[in-house]
Amino acid sequence: MRNRRKNNRMLIFATLLLLISIGFAALAANLKIDGTVNVSKTSWDVHFENVQVTQGSVTATTVPTSDDTTTTEITYAVNFTKPGDFYEFTVDIVNDGTIDAMIDLVSNDLYESDGTTTKTLPAYLISTATYNDGTAIAKNQILKANTSEKIKVRIEFDPEVALTDLPSTSADSMIFKFKTNYKQADKNAMPVRVDFQNDSWADIISAYQSNNISQLTTAMNNDTTKEVKMDLNNDSEKETYHVRIANLSKCNNSETSETACGLVLEFVETVTIHRINASDTNTGGWESSEIRTYLNGPNGTDGEFLNKIPNSLKSVIIDTAVVSGHGSNQTSNFTTTDKLYLLSTKEVYGNHSESDSAKADSITRQLDYYKNNNVTSASFSKAIKKTLDGIAQNWWLRSADSSSNRWFWNVPYSTSSGFYTAANPTINTYGISPAFRLSE
Repeated sequence: MRNRRKNNRMLIFATLLLLISIGFAALAANLKIDGTVNVSKTSWDVHFENVQVTQGSVTATTVPTSDDTTTTEITYAVNFTKPGDFYEFTVDIVNDGTIDAMIDLVSNDLYESDGTTTKTLPAYLISTATYNDGTAIAKNQILKANTSEKIKVRIEFDPEVALTDLPSTSADSMIFKFKTNYKQADKNAMPVRVDFQNDSWADIISAYQSNNISQLTTAMNNDTTKEVKMDLNNDSEKETYHVRIANLSKCNNSETSETACGLVLEFVETVTIHRINASDTNTGGWESSEIRTYLNGPNGTDGEFLNKIPNSLKSVIIDTAVVSGHGSNQTSNFTTTDKLYLLSTKEVYGNHSESDSAKADSITRQLDYYKNNNVTSASFSKAIKKTLDGIAQNWWLRSADSSSNRWFWNVPYSTSSGFYTAANPTINTYGISPAFRLSE
């Protein structure tokens, strides 16, 4: 009897504990920006502070203000008289709470004179809201607890407005309301800015998938690199290699090969030297090459090189449809699915008619990095790569030479050596510099 009573008490206690846990979870999941909420020493407090009007702005009939405590909406009224007039201010969005927040909605709407009914923005006005440094404001960007971001809001009378869009009568002061709606940060939260060199792979991919790529574009244009540590020498000490962004443009319907589509990265150095094929032939192309097996393994998941890549990177590399042709004037393409691949002549040089008799080059394109650096078959200094020791070295491409049944193409170590660089796949052990995708 005593044990039965004890068991009953234990059951009641467990039930109460479960109900309390469920109640707290429901409360935590529904925190809103309507005020300051305190739950077990946590608090929600996201608000505007420190409105500063930009010099040169037209005079406002209603000046934007914030009370520095709970404001999440700013009302202001301005009157524009001529093209080029603008009104601009900055404001700090502050998270003084203990809970990370993320953006759900940002708006800068025009209102009727009653201040409650929205109206369409005239065609001659341009409305923008960004972070102060020009970074785009995007849904789910995080505002961590005890941090702030400065936002810039601007309304401008379009200086290039068409005559047909000019107002026919003088307009009264226009009432605007700038609002932000934040919610509790969850697994979808992403950083406002992404630092390719230092941020996690997950943050980089999140920024790309949300089209928040201004920092990634800058990193690609500045040739910014990110470290990848691997022990390719098998000496129990990891060497420091580097990868860079080679492409940001998304695929369209014309690219059967996905190797130049989406978020593509490539190794900056030639990471090792290798022959491209075990036999003295290019028949079978990339698909049958020894170097493909070395990179990806026979089943695409356990390649010698792939297994050297750190798990944090390896786990986010996606499968890519790799299209390649082969020589001997044959006309069929090969399509494989690989994590790692070599680039083609088209993807580096932009065009080279002799590289692929099967016209695999016609269903891919030049990577953004090489296009932006004006790389061609006649001018390819930005395509030259070096070893970790700084020695310039030829590096293999996956394109077979269409004029023979033996050769594959590569990028030479010097522009003075010319573009005629098809080489014997058995004898020549050139550098390899793999590429891979992190997102479509």
